[in-house]
Amino acid sequence: MALDLKAGKTLRVTINKHVSRDAAKKTLERLFLKDKSISKPIDQRSANFKELPKRRGGCIWTKRPNKVHPELKQGSSATIVATPQAIKDLKSVEAFVEVKTA
Repeated sequence: MALDLKAGKTLRVTINKHVSRDAAKKTLERLFLKDKSISKPIDQRSANFKELPKRRGGCIWTKRPNKVHPELKQGSSATIVATPQAIKDLKSVEAFVEVKTA
């Protein structure tokens, strides 16, 4: 990466290429969920969901909302705050993303 990434800066992460590795998809998903505009609909859906515990075979089971994954298409972008872990994650997926200071 050509940028000098330091903790505490706000970064704009944009996907340039199709993400072909599963590990890279998971890493980008984790980074993108740090953006409030992406995670807010998921949080709202979880807040409206009422857990319904019921007994199944002597054990108590609780139905929970399904996780909604963000779309990681080419051109998708998110604004995140750079932390030491986020910088490490960005360096591992640098072949797929473009990072700019926001």
